[in-house]
Amino acid sequence: MDTPLTRNTSSASLSSLEYEHDMDRHQMFDFLDHLSLTTQLTKTIPTKARQKASEIKDAAIRQRNKIKGNQDIDRLRQQMIRQMEKMETRLGTATAINSTEKYTFAIGLVTIFFIGYVMGHAPEYLHVIYTVLFCFLMPIRAYTYRKKEYHYFLADLCYFVNFLTLLYLWVFPSSERLFISCYSLTTGTLSWAVITWRNSLVLHSLDKTTSAFIHIFPPVLFHVIVHVLDQDYKAHRFPGAVKVESWKMVQGLVWTSIAYAIWQALYHFFITIRRKDKIRAGRVTSFEWLRRSYSKTPLGKFVNGLPEPFPVVAFTAIQFGYQLGTMLFCPIWYSYGYLSGCFMTFILFTASYNGATYYIDVFGKRFQKELQLLQAEVAQWQDTNQMIISPNLMPNMAHPEKKSAQSVWLKDIEDDGHPTAYQENKDVSDIKL
Repeated sequence: MDTPLTRNTSSASLSSLEYEHDMDRHQMFDFLDHLSLTTQLTKTIPTKARQKASEIKDAAIRQRNKIKGNQDIDRLRQQMIRQMEKMETRLGTATAINSTEKYTFAIGLVTIFFIGYVMGHAPEYLHVIYTVLFCFLMPIRAYTYRKKEYHYFLADLCYFVNFLTLLYLWVFPSSERLFISCYSLTTGTLSWAVITWRNSLVLHSLDKTTSAFIHIFPPVLFHVIVHVLDQDYKAHRFPGAVKVESWKMVQGLVWTSIAYAIWQALYHFFITIRRKDKIRAGRVTSFEWLRRSYSKTPLGKFVNGLPEPFPVVAFTAIQFGYQLGTMLFCPIWYSYGYLSGCFMTFILFTASYNGATYYIDVFGKRFQKELQLLQAEVAQWQDTNQMIISPNLMPNMAHPEKKSAQSVWLKDIEDDGHPTAYQENKDVSDIKL
């Protein structure tokens, strides 16, 4: 039997539908609320993460700066230690050099007095003394020049003349031609080179003493052979000198020119030609040194302005003309012993005067610069020590891109090895060590 629909039943059904509709509406709002919360969390988490990362980054930067500051202090401490070691090394080297120079000066002075004594009392032994000194000094000169890459200077004319002198003394003492060549080259080129190239007799310097020896001793030796030795001994020991009773200019020019030509041929073959690549790479020769030293003079401009290879030819011709010019006085020196002795004295006086100039001008200024450099190192060490003790006094730690005047000055000392801030005319008495 079908149940009739009543009004109450309809109302209840409507209420039920409304309730279900409210439930559905609440469930949808709850879902939207959850979706909104998820979206909010999605936005909040990266922000918090970025903030946390920023905090971690800031902490890392602070720690890095702290470590960096410690590293800077360690760097300054190591720099101070290096400066102290450098100062100790410099002072120790200076002390050793001063001791060596004292002995060199004393030995050189005694040697000069001894040579003078032998010339007056036993001139027949002077050539022995020359040979002994030559064999002692030349190996040292060869070693030092090789170390400094100056060994091409050992092929110059002055060394060739000393070699010819040894040949005459011990191998060919009877050769008249070799004697003429040696006498012309020693009393000519070597003697006048002391005046031309300002050779200095600086006894504390073994290098300068050697240069003075190879230019002064050979002409003095031949002066003794010609004018001092006993005739009987000279005829027995150096018969080549006895054969030349009087000096003949033409004969002297011919044999000396032949000796000069032999030296030039050997020099250009072994040095100019066979060592041209090393010369281009920077090895110094006497010719290259003269080209640079006299480049501003009219003669130097003329020689340097010539196309290759004519500068070498011009230099050879000028040097040969210089040799012939110095030989013009050989007849006077050979004929008059008194004038020859005066000339030898003048050469020795010139070398001594150049040595005195070196002591006063060059050596004095060099000593002043050494004191200034030492004062600069002491000041740098004091500043570095102060910065290590008080890091707040370091003006460039926070801003490394900004360099104070003091740091630039210290950098100049480290780069150049000498203080650029000092004036050349600074009084030495102002230096405090």
